Amino acid sequence: MNDTSGHEEARPLRLYQASVIPDWIDYNGHMSEPYYVLVFGYATDAFYDHIGMDDAFRRTTRTSVYTVEAHINYLLESREGELLNVETQLLGHDEKRLVLFHTLRRGPAGPVLATTELMVIHVDKMTLKTAPFHTEPAARIAAITREHARLPVPANAGRRITIRG
Repeated sequence: MNDTSGHEEARPLRLYQASVIPDWIDYNGHMSEPYYVLVFGYATDAFYDHIGMDDAFRRTTRTSVYTVEAHINYLLESREGELLNVETQLLGHDEKRLVLFHTLRRGPAGPVLATTELMVIHVDKMTLKTAPFHTEPAARIAAITREHARLPVPANAGRRITIRG
């Protein structure tokens, strides 16, 4: 689909989907909170594969990516058998860090069930210190960031936990 400027419309990445399995259902009859984290984790891994940092790359370069902060918003319940789709938006990066935002939907265009915002760091596994991303993934990250800069910032991005009075 094209926008009125003739450029292709920017969209979040759609790299991961799953169906809610019986083991994920809790005593309230809906998906339990750790499984939202699991689904978001698989979506994050799919993003790493997408930018060229798959398992083989990480083993060869002796690098990895660690999540150092996560904020989750649980918005709607999900039930057994439902199809879950995750949209991923890259909100920003520098030479060693990424901010990812995942939106979990019921089906490809259904309501938003949950969101998470993640800060991740690139790590040299030999020194266990942060390190710049390698050239090829860094170029992919920069390209995605430019594309996603055309998207609106998600409403739940940048939130903090607080009690409003």
